[in-house]
Amino acid sequence: MNLRRFFLIVLTIGFIFYPVHVQGKEKYPTRPIELVVPMGPGGATDLSTRCYSEQLSRELKVPVIVVNRAGGTGVQGATYVSRARKDGYTLMSSHAAPITTMPIINKKAVAYNPLTDFVPLGQFCTVASLIVVRADSPFKTLKDLVEYARKNPGMLKSAQGGIGTASHFNQLILCGKNNLNITSVPFQSGAESVSALLGGHVDMAANTFPVVFPHIKAGKLRGLAITSSKRAPELPEVPTTAEAGYPYANFVGWYGAFAPAGVPQGVLEVLYRAFQKVFNNPEVRNRAVKAGFMLEYRNPQEFRKFIEEEFKITEKLAKEAGLI
Repeated sequence: MNLRRFFLIVLTIGFIFYPVHVQGKEKYPTRPIELVVPMGPGGATDLSTRCYSEQLSRELKVPVIVVNRAGGTGVQGATYVSRARKDGYTLMSSHAAPITTMPIINKKAVAYNPLTDFVPLGQFCTVASLIVVRADSPFKTLKDLVEYARKNPGMLKSAQGGIGTASHFNQLILCGKNNLNITSVPFQSGAESVSALLGGHVDMAANTFPVVFPHIKAGKLRGLAITSSKRAPELPEVPTTAEAGYPYANFVGWYGAFAPAGVPQGVLEVLYRAFQKVFNNPEVRNRAVKAGFMLEYRNPQEFRKFIEEEFKITEKLAKEAGLI
């Protein structure tokens, strides 16, 4: 092989492979992204995601397709994402349950490690829960309900948007601290659980503010207590759980975005920047506030630290309440 031919071969190989290498680094994303919501349509996790998904699509300049993969209070969707290809085209918009609750209270149902199998991309917002009954219910206060449940174990049925959600966890803590037996009836989403309450199939529900607020304002439901530290301005008549005499039932749900562990750092950097811009976009924030969410952005590092602390707190409370 002469020298001229050798250099031609080297140049050809470089021409073929070098642009592909550069292109692979510089051009993410180039196709639609699947944003998995591990809960059913109409619930708070779904609603929070749809507050920002369109803006995320505009920021990344590719379609962002919201896909609901409900089951196991988020565990099925989280499992799907943890096993997805590590290319940045499958992400998750999740609530706390599959990350910091279900892995503690139902370890056997969780096949992933919530602290190592996901990369936090940022926290978007938080949300308070309410304990609600139908407007025609004999229970006027949370104390009324607790006293009835104590005297009539197993008689009350409570609709849940999923076992292990923040709303459900508050009820579990309430029952554990007061030696109550309330039957939980789980549904795929908060919207389904509220429909069951309105239809008279259950006696009460513990659900998020955005899901129950419209029905309280319409006069169909009565709020007995809210888990936030202060009363909601939109519902000044509803006391906090602390004011009602049950300060330990004060878990607030959070919502954020995740990628499966193993996504290349270059792709993660693109996603970090995109989610930071989107979660702090004025239109997105305004939309979330109107829907009933409380804005509380955390960057990826802050979000990871928060999750680790939340995991420890949840585990401690679960032990104290006899849940594990």
